[in-house]
Amino acid sequence: MQTASHLNSGNDLLSVDTIVALQLLQVFRDSDQDIDRVVDFIGQHPALVEETLKRSNSLRFRGTEYVTDIFEAVSRLGFYELYNIVSDSLTAQGINPEAPPY
Repeated sequence: MQTASHLNSGNDLLSVDTIVALQLLQVFRDSDQDIDRVVDFIGQHPALVEETLKRSNSLRFRGTEYVTDIFEAVSRLGFYELYNIVSDSLTAQGINPEAPPY
């Protein structure tokens, strides 16, 4: 299980490998979105785990308890917010996240 104990509260955008980010965006665009598939994908990429946990524990999303489990973090944020995290990362790198993947 991934924990959030080492995360800071900075607002730095996620620095994600471009291919990984584009693959995750494709998972979100899939009509058969499955939370387990998204959790598995995010769990394989430490930068995504870190950013997902950090955002889920931000003042905007935090409940009464901190989230330390990636499944709970994905559930709390929802696909739309996760899509925005990855999309913002690509935009910060000068990549259009809405461009067709050819």
